[in-house]
This record gives sequence, C-alpha cells and structure tokens, in this order.
Amino acid sequence: MTDQAASLRVIRGEGRDAALPRRERAIAVTGGKGGVGKSTIAVGLATAYARGGSRTLLVDADLGMADLNLLLGVAPSRSLLDALTGAPVDDIVVQAHGISLLPALNGSYALATMGETGRRRTLELVEHLAGRFDTVVVDIAAGIGATQATFAAAAADTVVVVNPEPLSMADAYACLKVLVSHHGMRHAYVVPNRVTSQGQADDIVGRLGDLVTRFLDLRLTPLPAVPSDPAVSEAAQLGVPLLIQRPDSPAARGIARVARALDAVAAPDERIAATRGFWRRHLTAASGDAP
Repeated sequence: MTDQAASLRVIRGEGRDAALPRRERAIAVTGGKGGVGKSTIAVGLATAYARGGSRTLLVDADLGMADLNLLLGVAPSRSLLDALTGAPVDDIVVQAHGISLLPALNGSYALATMGETGRRRTLELVEHLAGRFDTVVVDIAAGIGATQATFAAAAADTVVVVNPEPLSMADAYACLKVLVSHHGMRHAYVVPNRVTSQGQADDIVGRLGDLVTRFLDLRLTPLPAVPSDPAVSEAAQLGVPLLIQRPDSPAARGIARVARALDAVAAPDERIAATRGFWRRHLTAASGDAP
C-alpha cells in the first residue's frame, strides 16, 4: 500500500529546502521499462548527494548496454568486465563531476548474460568499494530478469521510476511484483518522471498505488515528481549532469527535491544498519542458472 501519511508533504516538494546531510545511503534506481529516465534520475541523485559533500559511488548495472559514462562525459578504458576477469576493481573506477563511477560496457554479451556466479562476484566487488563511500547509487537495466532483480533488491532503498506512458505503469508493476515475490521486498519508493503537471503525477502514483494495494504485500512511498524538461536531453548531449549543467531547470530542481525527500522519509538508523554490508544478504541467493 502507499505510505500516504509519511509522504503527504514531500510528494509535492513542500517543506523546508534543507541541505543534504552526509550519511550512508544505498539506492537502486529501477522501473522495468527502458526509456523512462532511470539513468537520468540515478545520475541526478548521485550528483545531488556528491554536491552535498557525500563520497558517492555510481554503479552502472545496465551491464551490457551501459550509458552512464556518456551522461557523465567520460570514456573509461576499462569496465566491470575487466574486474570480473581479474583486474583490480580500484583501477576500473573513474572520476567525473565529483562522482566515482563503476562503469559497465556497452554491447557486452558476456555481461548482459552473466549467471549466478557473475552476479555474486559483481555484488562482492560493489561491496568491496561501498565501504569507502557514504552513498552508493545503482542504475538498474530495463527488464525483470534475475540480474536486474538481484541488483534492485540488494540496496537498502529501491526507487521505481514511472512516466505517463501506459507501458511504463505496467512494467513498473511487473518489476515490483518480481521484487516482492522473489526477493521478499516490502517497501519501495516511486518517482513520477517526465510529468506535465502535479495532477498527472498524482494520477501515476494513484494508479500504481491501487495496483500495489490490491495485489502486492508492499508499502509504496511516493517521492516528488520530476517534470518534463528539454534541459535533460541538452545536458545528456553535453555529457554533463543536469544538476551541474542546468541546476535551476525544472527537472534539476525536481531531482534535488527527490534527493531531499528520500532522506526525509527514510529512517536513517535503518538505512545505516542496512548499508553496512547491504549486499551480503543477497550473496547466497541461488538462481540456478549457469555462470
């Protein structure tokens, strides 16, 4: 069910425009459908926390179709695939705009089709890195396969991005259904993205919330909406995070509100406890497929 009491004010971005505190966070950004803006939200959240002084790691978990390097304007010479084949993971991470990026690889069949052993090793690598950071943001690939669900369920907080397209709603629900039924998830956040009005955002949250309430044992907390904004594509073309390139644009302000609201409605003590070793509870989950 939707957690309306906890988020009645933050969904509209109301309340004090507070600075982001430095604390431990582990956030997965998912949504099921491709093209709903998951990567934009992931980069935006990472930028917001990094600009607030948080040591921030951004993980590209769209393993075979990676694009976070393009949004950050970097061209890594190595990727997660190198780390999985023996290269030190410390040598893979690249720096951009105050963010540390663990890049994947575009067009990699090996990463896109990795099995249980590969997923386990990837989670171990991220956990190895996570201890050095205050914030870890994971950008999840489209789809509801074992790899996507494993990474989406691994973080302390899971954010589901939904836009006004009907298929986006259906895929977001399918994503949540898999996370509940196969990973025991009991809470998630929803961000209405590319909306043209608050009414449209409320409609998205209401319809998804109704489905969740009827069919899933899940608490769904709405976060502030991010408006449709041409500045998003402009920043992507330049390879500069939106919150740096156009910090006063409507979408940048919306993402900043999401970052603040996520901190406001999540319980810090629970988040810190979950983040310390937040990948470990998934390392023993077997999917039964080949490595």
